[in-house]
Amino acid sequence: MKTKIILKSIFVFFLTLILIGLIYIIFSKTPGNIQVSNLKIVDYVIRDDSNVCPSALELIYTDDEYNYYLPCIKSANITLVWEDGVIDSLKNALEHEKVTITSLEKHGLEIIKNEKN
Repeated sequence: MKTKIILKSIFVFFLTLILIGLIYIIFSKTPGNIQVSNLKIVDYVIRDDSNVCPSALELIYTDDEYNYYLPCIKSANITLVWEDGVIDSLKNALEHEKVTITSLEKHGLEIIKNEKN
């Protein structure tokens, strides 16, 4: 009788341990091995400190289909102020894929999109 209770306790212990391990595996990883617990979406505000804007298109980004331009030369005066207080230049944020062109447009940056020939 005592042996049955001990065996049941051991079985329940290992079953619980296996279930906890499976739950950890399921919830700790997403496709691409990104840990969900470290994933945080941080918003930003675009700050444009350009007083004078020489009129010429300024290329800020390119992909396979399009070139993306500012309507004048001012990228050196545009910064992104992140929700956590970090300030980043527009070019650095694009170069390091911290933002997308679509996101910048949604945040109010005027961008001219020209199809590549």
